Amino acid sequence: MKRKTATMKDIADQLGLSVNAVSLALKDRPGVSDETRRQVIEIAQNIGYEIKQAKPAGPARVPGSKNICVLLRHRFFRDFRFYGRILLGIEEAAKKDGYDVIISSFEAEEVPASVQENRVSGVIVVGSIDDNFLARLMEYNIPIVLADHQSNVHQLDCVVSDNYFGAYRMTVELIRRGYTRIGFFGDREYTPSTRDRFLGVLKALQDHLKLKGFRESVDYLERFSACGDIENYVIQQDGAHLLELYRNIPEKPEALVCSNDELAILLMQTLQKNGISVPEDVGVAGFDDIEPGRMVTPPLTTVHVQKKLMGQKAVERLLHRIACPDEIPVKLALSVTIVERESV
Repeated sequence: MKRKTATMKDIADQLGLSVNAVSLALKDRPGVSDETRRQVIEIAQNIGYEIKQAKPAGPARVPGSKNICVLLRHRFFRDFRFYGRILLGIEEAAKKDGYDVIISSFEAEEVPASVQENRVSGVIVVGSIDDNFLARLMEYNIPIVLADHQSNVHQLDCVVSDNYFGAYRMTVELIRRGYTRIGFFGDREYTPSTRDRFLGVLKALQDHLKLKGFRESVDYLERFSACGDIENYVIQQDGAHLLELYRNIPEKPEALVCSNDELAILLMQTLQKNGISVPEDVGVAGFDDIEPGRMVTPPLTTVHVQKKLMGQKAVERLLHRIACPDEIPVKLALSVTIVERESV
């Protein structure tokens, strides 16, 4: 009787893997762990599977390399009080599992050399990234996890804060304190996170001020809000334009929920320099709980985000994705808490 030829499916069945994972291991491609690769090769040899040495499409992956590429926009390096804590969490968790971290910043959306040359086991993207750039990264068939961002197009693992719930809770707290003319101050389309924060404020107003329907709620919120291209003013520390936006709000708000702490601090300082008292004339609340928010006068009421834990969880998710490349992507939303101070 003719002996049956061993197949990749035979290997996959013995190890409980997908055929795709077996293929990646046999071709020495990223996407499976070193231990999985070793087991696949061992089973292949035991059952007589012929391992064909294909010509690599690019530079060969360094066997046993344990590097993680951390990719973030260049401008986020200036926001070390927020993103620095995420990077710290990534570095600590990576070292714990024997991985080194290669940090790459981008502006021109160029794929890092470490990814092009197959020198990393996976990528963690910190902060916002364009979906077209993500698509280019995905062409390298390498595990990717997003931290503080989620894609509107691609199904990828992501670790984020519960932005919607945090903004909802903050708005409910303002209403509990007697505020009703509540606005949102920030670019609601800047990132998915700021969009969710805007929607959290909107839903809280709808639920607790008994507004009728989505359209009436949007109309009400926009009466007290400034939602233009605000983030560039924060990057440039341009208080003059923030003051202009505040003065152009259609109706005077009693309190403002800002899209992040850095904006809230700059707005609060600008208002005070121009004779507008916080919180007597207008309450100001932030989001993120960065260190300077505790030191300004008055100290900033905000939403605490678990920044370091976000980095740690991103590494955990990436290592799981490396070991189990065929599982469905997971969105992990970390809980947030309200930090009550004196700015409202």
